Order: sequence, then C-alpha cells, then structure tokens
Amino acid sequence: MFMKMRFLLVSAALLCTLHAFAAEGGALFAQNCAACHQSDGSGTVGLAPPLKGEHWQRLGQERSYLANVITHGLSGLIVVNGQRFVSSMPAFASQLNDEQLAAIATHLQGLQEREAPPYSAAEIAAVRSSAGSPPQSRALRMQLLK
Repeated sequence: MFMKMRFLLVSAALLCTLHAFAAEGGALFAQNCAACHQSDGSGTVGLAPPLKGEHWQRLGQERSYLANVITHGLSGLIVVNGQRFVSSMPAFASQLNDEQLAAIATHLQGLQEREAPPYSAAEIAAVRSSAGSPPQSRALRMQLLK
C-alpha cells in the first residue's frame, strides 16, 4: 500500500512539473516567437513559416533539427506549402538559457502534435556547444526534406 501511494504521489508531482514546463514553454514562445510565427504557430505570410504541418513530420524525425534552429537560427530561402520565405530567424542562444530553449522546443512539439519526450536542457546544451549557424540550420532542413 505504501509503495502504491508513493508511486501515485511521484506521478502526480511529475505531472505537475510537466504541466509547469509546458506553461513556461508557451509563455516563452509568446514572448519570443509569436510576433512572427503567431501564437498558434501558423506563421505569417512572407515573413515566417508555419511551425506545424506536413513538413514537420519529416523535420521532426531528426530531433536535433528544432534545437539547432532555435539555438543557432536559420536564414535563406525556404519553401513551405508552396510559399517562399526569405528571411532570417535569429539565434536565441545568447538570449535564453538551456532550460528556456528546451521549454520552447517542447511547446513547439505540442503545436506539431507529435508524440515525443520533452526536450531537456542537456539536449539544448549539446546543440549549443556544437558548431552551428543560420545557413547550417537551413542546410540541415534541406537535407531532411529531400
């Protein structure tokens, strides 16, 4: 009985933590991303592509892609659903810490309705410490969408 009760308490605490993490990711997305990508991730024609949709099925297969984009940025021509976007998304590594970037990435996963474990600060730290740039993020995107 004690073990069952302990399991339920730990499970409840974990759910509360995940809910708080998701809420933080949504708030950070609203502060840093929604001006261009809209609060629902639908994007802005001519400025910022949608952050959900069919193309994310392939982009989401490489877990590091999203972490690379929010950490190192993305620039150059991309095409989403037949729409051309030529702009530059800034790198957020200098503005947000690993926990904050992980929360945003996890929030984006939710917008994309993908079942996947939440991003961790350690995953973001690994991407942060690797070489990266906006053109390299675009090259990775092109490779994944082929």
